[in-house]
Amino acid sequence: MTKRSTLFQSISTVGGFTRSNLERMGAMIDSMNAKTGKPRQYKAVDLGDNDSQQDLFREQTLKTTQQLIGTRFATYGKYAKKVVPDSMFKKAIDGGFVQVAKLANSWSQMDLPNEHRFADISSLDDEQRYALATDIANQNRSLATLGGLTGLAGLPGLLADTLWLLLVSLRTVYQLAAVYNQPLTGTQGIKMAYELLSNADLSKMQEKQALLAGLGMSKRLLDNAQSQGLHNELKNLGLKNKNVNYYAEQVDKIANQIGFDLDNIDLTWIRRFLPITAVAVGMRYNSQLIDEVIGVAQATFAPEPKLANRAITDDSASEAKVKKNTDQNDSKSDDSKQDKSSSTDKEAEQTAQNKDQ
Repeated sequence: MTKRSTLFQSISTVGGFTRSNLERMGAMIDSMNAKTGKPRQYKAVDLGDNDSQQDLFREQTLKTTQQLIGTRFATYGKYAKKVVPDSMFKKAIDGGFVQVAKLANSWSQMDLPNEHRFADISSLDDEQRYALATDIANQNRSLATLGGLTGLAGLPGLLADTLWLLLVSLRTVYQLAAVYNQPLTGTQGIKMAYELLSNADLSKMQEKQALLAGLGMSKRLLDNAQSQGLHNELKNLGLKNKNVNYYAEQVDKIANQIGFDLDNIDLTWIRRFLPITAVAVGMRYNSQLIDEVIGVAQATFAPEPKLANRAITDDSASEAKVKKNTDQNDSKSDDSKQDKSSSTDKEAEQTAQNKDQ
């Protein structure tokens, strides 16, 4: 029993240390985004609205899978439709996304009780609740940003990054809903969580996917060129893709004109540079995308939207100064009323004397 208690304390200590560092990192990322981006006004989502749009996570996951598998994806899809009805195929995809939401919900429920403030959540006022939500948002902001490290894996990392960002985004929605005492539970909760994501502005995800896919394909091309030669690789690429064939021929023609051997180019430094670029792109875009999810979730679940742009301070000196100024204003107002009353009495007395005369 003692060993079990010691192990639990050790895990709790490591967890607390990790959360603390994630909060610091998230706060720093948030500060950087605030300096480089424009202030946003987020709108609350009417959860339960039946007329909801398709979330981009689902769309981009399928596109990423197609890019990863390539021509085989279209071939498999063609034969699959002959055997499996579209309704069953769509049901299988929906089931996969439901499982991701359940995993995110379980993760959020496992992590939230470790927040010491969450144990007494019912007694928190709006500002304390917002402060807790900010810390949790910063944790998820860090986790989403760190997902950009999957760029080191090339095209396979693109799919892993999309699924990781989806998981962290759903975790964010579940946790912020719980903090504001509006927990999302069951099948309806899953539907509402995806509904919120569909209403967040995630258009930058398409830009990110295009950039990472281009970097991934370039990395694959250079890896093949390292063993087969750049000249042969460009030739093979042109044969596979007619749209690329023209550009491959132009590169080959220019190299021949200047007497430059493409196969003698040292591609080592370029191959090392591309994954680093992919990581930087992924981390940057992920931090912006999770900001959209956090902003919409805050606007939806927080009791007062103004809390989203409010600084939490505890400055008793400022409060005393404000109170002092208020008292002085009240005193001046009372003196003014007394002076006005005295002047009115004198005028009435003078009028009465004139009548007597």
